[in-house]
Amino acid sequence: MKRRLAIAWGVLLVYPLANAAQTPQPKTVSKKTPGSSTKSAVSTAKPVSAKPAYAELTIGELIAEDANRWSDKMSSRAAVGGFVTQVAKGDDGDTDIRICENPKIEGMDRARCVVAKCIAKLPCDPPAVGKPVTVKGITRYDAKVGTHWWEIHPVEEVEK
Repeated sequence: MKRRLAIAWGVLLVYPLANAAQTPQPKTVSKKTPGSSTKSAVSTAKPVSAKPAYAELTIGELIAEDANRWSDKMSSRAAVGGFVTQVAKGDDGDTDIRICENPKIEGMDRARCVVAKCIAKLPCDPPAVGKPVTVKGITRYDAKVGTHWWEIHPVEEVEK
């Protein structure tokens, strides 16, 4: 019994000394952050395009869209081409450009025309009446009383 007690005491005394010789090493934790990379300092990432992508739509395609339902054709930005039938300065400082499928359309034919609006913060050089034009900008449906038509508002770019 004394012998077992002596062995137990010996183990209890030696065990802490054996563990003391081994210093705990900190574990390396791999935390990926959005900015960190395991690649080299020279990045081969694709360049970020400053120009937004525009959906190429005809006036007919834009007008055919239901303003209450989003479809795969729709995009928040669109490029729409046609003929300028009217240019007018609005009371709010916007330049309203009516663009129709045919240069001989008179008045606002909601089935064949859209309105493009250049705002004061993004001014544009208004195109001449009767000339073909493509406007790029944000698509909206103007549902105010008396209007109910598609718009490119604001116009971000005008291609004459």
